[in-house]
Amino acid sequence: MLIEFKVTNFRSIKETQTLSMVAGKGLKDKALEGNTFESGIANFPKLLRSSVIYGPNASGKSNLMAAITFMENMVRESAREAQVGEPIEIIPFRLDAATREQDTEFEIHFIAENVRYQYGFTLNTQRITSEWLYAYPHGSPQRWFERQYDAVKGKYEYEFKPSFAEGKARQERADQTIANNLYLSVAVQKNSQQLLPVFTWFQKKLNYILSMNHLSRGLTSKLCQEVKGKDRVLAFMNAAGIRVTDFSVEKKLFTLDDLPEDFPDEFKQKVLKDMEGTVSYKTKFLYQASDGEFVAFDLEEESDGTQALFSFAARWLDLLETDAVLFVDEIDTSLHPLLVHHLIKLLHSSKSRAQLIFTTHDTTLLSQSIMRRDQVWFVEKDQQQSTQLYSLADFSPRNNEALEKGYLSGRYGAIPFLSELDFYGE
Repeated sequence: MLIEFKVTNFRSIKETQTLSMVAGKGLKDKALEGNTFESGIANFPKLLRSSVIYGPNASGKSNLMAAITFMENMVRESAREAQVGEPIEIIPFRLDAATREQDTEFEIHFIAENVRYQYGFTLNTQRITSEWLYAYPHGSPQRWFERQYDAVKGKYEYEFKPSFAEGKARQERADQTIANNLYLSVAVQKNSQQLLPVFTWFQKKLNYILSMNHLSRGLTSKLCQEVKGKDRVLAFMNAAGIRVTDFSVEKKLFTLDDLPEDFPDEFKQKVLKDMEGTVSYKTKFLYQASDGEFVAFDLEEESDGTQALFSFAARWLDLLETDAVLFVDEIDTSLHPLLVHHLIKLLHSSKSRAQLIFTTHDTTLLSQSIMRRDQVWFVEKDQQQSTQLYSLADFSPRNNEALEKGYLSGRYGAIPFLSELDFYGE
């Protein structure tokens, strides 16, 4: 479960921007009680099931999504893929001479296996410069470890606390952590059981979709090969108004026959070697005709919206089943606004602890019958072209306020500034 995410000095983000999934204490709308859930942590506030982010093009919405993606990738991959001396592909805010030379910072607060954690790190293109982890197993914070690069001494200083009880192995793993590795990643790779729940949360619970147009259909097709899985996907599609009767899925290994006829012969064997063992799926939709016969349609024959929904089905069902956190950039791509409404209402009425954070331009969601004020966020750039993230709750709108109208009229900011273009030079 996500509590809060912070990012500083990343792409268009200059100052620290904070996205909170903590439900506001002053909002007690019983009609939207299902939009929140209990965290399972004693004396801790409820968390939000979803948050929506609005803003004009080029305001930084996608950079916020890229920030959580970068952090997740660093945790999962830095110990496996980073080589000694290899630069870290991090981009700070470049429209200020000072920030171009400063570190980028990420910090995230979350709950894994009923324990609250606070984890973060700073870095530049050359190295991780600091890293820290706090745990709250009994309510009060325990600092498990802290890592800091001392530029004068040219080495890392580590501080381990007794609550991080892994003995000599703590330092041994630190000695094996190079400049572009995260200690968390290396320690888990070296069999740290105490840090495993933290790493596993990033690996299995934190997910993202940066483009709805490039979702893999394979996950849903694979799910449809299981009887229960197919039933779940059918129910999902039918509930969304796609009256498909059944699916036919053919599984096959990649062969040279899958390449275009005009594919150069000199590259075929290399492609075959690279793709060896790769599984592909041929999916067909079965509809019952008026005469009772079943007629098959290739997935490619379906509309873009149907293809997008089918590709999204496995990710959505997994989200609800595993209590995961899913970030989606522009969720309304190829999906009808009413379908997006339907998905959000499904999440809010579910019994899971899943969370969805998404960007959209669909202002019809700006209804106090769908979203609480603390679920709505805005992004815009200031005069320095720096991204600013802020909540609708900061404006304290009235309970009956027309939020969509207010947003489109500029009451809350985060809308494009448009000017007339003189095509004729007059």
